[in-house]
Amino acid sequence: MDFSEQLMVSVDRVPQKRESGVIREDRPLKETIRYETAEAFLKDISYGGSLYERTHRQMVFRGLQSGTYELVPSVLRHKRVLNNMDGTEYVEDEDAPIKIADSEWVQREMEYLSLRNFFEICDENGLRLPDIEKIRKYLYSFKDMGSVVRMRDEWIPYDLLELAALAQHYGLETRLLDWTGSIDTAIYFAAHSEPSLPEEERQKEKSKYMVIWMLDTAIEHKSESLRLIRPPYHGNPNLAAQKGLFTYWKEPGFKISSNVISQEEVIELHKEPINRMPLDQRLEAEFGETKLDRTYLWEFLLPCEGRKTLYDYIVKKGVSAASLFPGYAGVALSMKEARSFQ
Repeated sequence: MDFSEQLMVSVDRVPQKRESGVIREDRPLKETIRYETAEAFLKDISYGGSLYERTHRQMVFRGLQSGTYELVPSVLRHKRVLNNMDGTEYVEDEDAPIKIADSEWVQREMEYLSLRNFFEICDENGLRLPDIEKIRKYLYSFKDMGSVVRMRDEWIPYDLLELAALAQHYGLETRLLDWTGSIDTAIYFAAHSEPSLPEEERQKEKSKYMVIWMLDTAIEHKSESLRLIRPPYHGNPNLAAQKGLFTYWKEPGFKISSNVISQEEVIELHKEPINRMPLDQRLEAEFGETKLDRTYLWEFLLPCEGRKTLYDYIVKKGVSAASLFPGYAGVALSMKEARSFQ
């Protein structure tokens, strides 16, 4: 059975096939391939390998240092809500009718306020920004915060996407997930250093692996909620060097009867829980057992013992911190990472 035939294996059986150092677990939407060696993976993605053609067509990639890391946006990874005015964490009142850390309404308010503050500070310091009228119009007031009209919009609204992408790339927590159009860049982010895992994570089987995710961007045209965004590279040398782009899951707006709502309705709206489900599980939940025309998501699990092998591979191809983070800081980081592998 060749690679294309393996992708059509029935969902009723999830066989494992061992061949040339690879264990395959096949599903209709998502395929997990667990490699026994890094060399087997590099052979598959190299010219003539079983994955070579696929890694060069409409695919995006995400590299993670540990197989325990999930496809969850940074702002939703922890069950907490930060007061983005001063960075402090809200403390829950056990007797309160609304649990803030679980409230989708509160979460969206805090995410919007975070983006609004990012916009304001960047603007004050003369940094290039997308011109967003709805933020600039209310820049010196809180009139737009928590407005019923805003909460009717889907999240993230279209006019905030470019700003969110810019903020995400420079470290602000958002609902966007970072991807790259280059598998070599994804390998770098998976292999450049060892992760710092808490004890409970180190006990998991997947902690023995790094992971490279590969997503077929054509899934955007089949999904009702998954969206991709590639912000302008001009003026953002890091994003350009990394061939960066983002995905996000479009959340529907709140169903609100009028612009004036009762206290009881406010409480009910605040009770809607946050969905922290990873992207792969969201897609599987959306499509259920629907048989698609092909697989759209791959999870490549690579043994941590092969970290140096992967790092040496991309360095020989000219990919390192120096190329992905243009500037003096990137050069210094690449030197430190090279020493760590000696």
